[in-house]
Amino acid sequence: MKRLTRSGASVVVVVFLICSAVSAQWDKKPYTEWSQQEAEKILNNSPWGQTQALTDTSKMFDTGRRLDSGQSRVADVTQANFRIRFLSAKPLRQAISRSMEIQQKGELSEQLAAQLRAFASADFPDYIIITVTVDSPNPSSEFQAATSALGKITTAELKNDTYLLVKGGRKVFLKEYQSPRNDGLGARFVFPRLVDGKPFITAESGEVLFYSELGNSLRVANKPVFISTRYKTGNMVFQGKLEY
Repeated sequence: MKRLTRSGASVVVVVFLICSAVSAQWDKKPYTEWSQQEAEKILNNSPWGQTQALTDTSKMFDTGRRLDSGQSRVADVTQANFRIRFLSAKPLRQAISRSMEIQQKGELSEQLAAQLRAFASADFPDYIIITVTVDSPNPSSEFQAATSALGKITTAELKNDTYLLVKGGRKVFLKEYQSPRNDGLGARFVFPRLVDGKPFITAESGEVLFYSELGNSLRVANKPVFISTRYKTGNMVFQGKLEY
């Protein structure tokens, strides 16, 4: 677990990283046989999907409250979970499809089943698409602010401070931002897949950083919020192919 803080900030951003996961574990059986737990792991804690928790601890240190009140300060910690996912990666889309299938409890229509199969197997030759969704264990102002911000942010606001970074300091900046739709997939951050005619991400990239400053549109406890997650390309191989 990596803790990212800014000096004097009461907003804590925690990124849950993968501990040397091996991609072979995702290839052990067809995605149509994955359990809900296995699908959720790929979505939230895998080489293609990570969780960044936005935690506001400011109320824990409210000097207006008596320190000897006996009331737990843990209740004063509020949190919103950002789920940052490579939608253009096939295993991630397979996990979404499998999760939706399980939730239907055997009542999946043929039409929807066909749509999910097409979604799970589609190719993304031109773009890298990263999605961001927000959830919270309890309703909170952080959750509401984050949800509202993702619905209002524009490409123009994000394009100069949102990018993918690989080894050697090479960056590719955001091409387009799409606010969340009614499909549950979240906000879409779209990047070109090819730069100067060549794939921007390769096995030799070593690591990919996704970074986006949301500070102009989202502030918690009067502090700017940013997304910063890293993905190791060595772990992003699925069925013999680098997936992103």
